[in-house]
Amino acid sequence: MVVAGWSGTTNLGDELLLRQLLKLLGEQGCDATVVSADPESTAALHTVDAIALGDARGLWRALRRSQGLVLGPGTLLQDQTSPASLPWHLSRIATAAAAGRPVAGVGLGVGPLRRAGSRGLTGAALRRCVGVAVRDPASAALLAACGVRGVRTGCDLVLGLDPPAGTVHPRIAVSLRAHHAGGSVIPLRRHQPAAWDPGRVAALAAGLDDAARRTGLPLHLVAMDTDADARFHQLVAAHLRTEHTLEVPTLDNVVATIGRSEIVIAMRYHAGVAALVGGRPMVLIGYTNKVDALAAGIAGAAGHATPAAASGPPATGVARVADGPGGWSSLGSAAQMVRPAAASVAAARQRLVVGMDAHRHVLSALIDSQ
Repeated sequence: MVVAGWSGTTNLGDELLLRQLLKLLGEQGCDATVVSADPESTAALHTVDAIALGDARGLWRALRRSQGLVLGPGTLLQDQTSPASLPWHLSRIATAAAAGRPVAGVGLGVGPLRRAGSRGLTGAALRRCVGVAVRDPASAALLAACGVRGVRTGCDLVLGLDPPAGTVHPRIAVSLRAHHAGGSVIPLRRHQPAAWDPGRVAALAAGLDDAARRTGLPLHLVAMDTDADARFHQLVAAHLRTEHTLEVPTLDNVVATIGRSEIVIAMRYHAGVAALVGGRPMVLIGYTNKVDALAAGIAGAAGHATPAAASGPPATGVARVADGPGGWSSLGSAAQMVRPAAASVAAARQRLVVGMDAHRHVLSALIDSQ
């Protein structure tokens, strides 16, 4: 299969997704050629053939040698980060059709789709797929609104990892990111340190300090994007008054680093997923809709699995705070609230991980379509 997702950058979340997809393909007896921003690093890291993002001839040749195209995994179908991103990803479906190869969407996150024409373009493209499996109900609902039928709702592929072994470390794992709401016209554009407002950085650090004081736990800042996040964490750390450490993890240890921490505070989506894999209580900072969807999904699964206490609703082990000084000021109280509810997070994981079957089903349909 040809895999057209988002890999070859410094974002460990994207590489975890690719690793899990390759594992699912291997279960089906399939090899892969991966479209990558850095083919050499992708080939070395995942032991696969890889072609560059802009290599149209290479993509055509790879498709002609393949049984089909996997679109995904990850948040490919959105128009927030750049107006060019959505049509660029969807163009692969047309290329595969011209090459006479079927397409399936696997592990997709969808949304937001707010620009004129985005929903129509998405629906027209995905209706050509032999199957589509998404990672959450919000993505499935948005595709239904685009006119795509038969979408299967699964879970994030990273959730299929085994829980990390070992003792829980008495610390708060923190995974932040710099961003601005408007996105950029040019995909892959990096925000410069000058764009990171010092006042916002100081307010975020103050919220983390409050979480450390209230829980008595040190802070451990973990960079999911080994480039941009590491620089941003250094800026935040310069304002921290409580005990803290910084780590730039590897693909092999990042899930254990986060998932074996007593509490997790995360802006990064896959830091939240790593906490879920490890069954750890978490506070998610809702800077985008996918983080909000993750928080809602965990809370719903935990609440369904955990009986309500006599004094009120069940503790779900997850809290969502707003992205901004008002939300960051509540990080301490939120960390206190979720801390006792690790068992609820573990229960939520057991309910959600069955969604992996949706992705397996769609991959089987893709293989059988040839």
